[in-house]
Amino acid sequence: MAHTILVPHDGSMDAQQALEYAIETFPESRLVLFYAIDPFQVTPHEEKQLPPLSDDWLEDQREIAEEIMGEAIDKVSEAAEDATLEIETTVGSPAESIVATAEDLGVDQIVIGSRGRGAVAKAWMGSTAELVVKRASVPVTVVR
Repeated sequence: MAHTILVPHDGSMDAQQALEYAIETFPESRLVLFYAIDPFQVTPHEEKQLPPLSDDWLEDQREIAEEIMGEAIDKVSEAAEDATLEIETTVGSPAESIVATAEDLGVDQIVIGSRGRGAVAKAWMGSTAELVVKRASVPVTVVR
């Protein structure tokens, strides 16, 4: 029986490692790559200072998400030949969006990197991963 695995991905090395782990561990599963556009996070590499949630800002964020997902898929496309790879993008708090999407899609497990690209990271596990572990109703594997 094929399982559905949600893999949050923000472009960080830990997220990439989580994706690689998911592909190796669940080679014939439906893998859902997930990206949350966080309206509360200011990204320092943005050239324009657009107001959060404006149409232009949201379009820029969707382009960033598409680029990150494309790079992730390119890096693992050969290893994922038996897996079904899908992409989900939403706007909202990453932790809350991950948990809500897991429930909405009826996933069997979440595989998440221990730390993302956030400016402030906890010693061994980032705040998003920690909140997902606490709130998810399905098993969560944290990859370091």
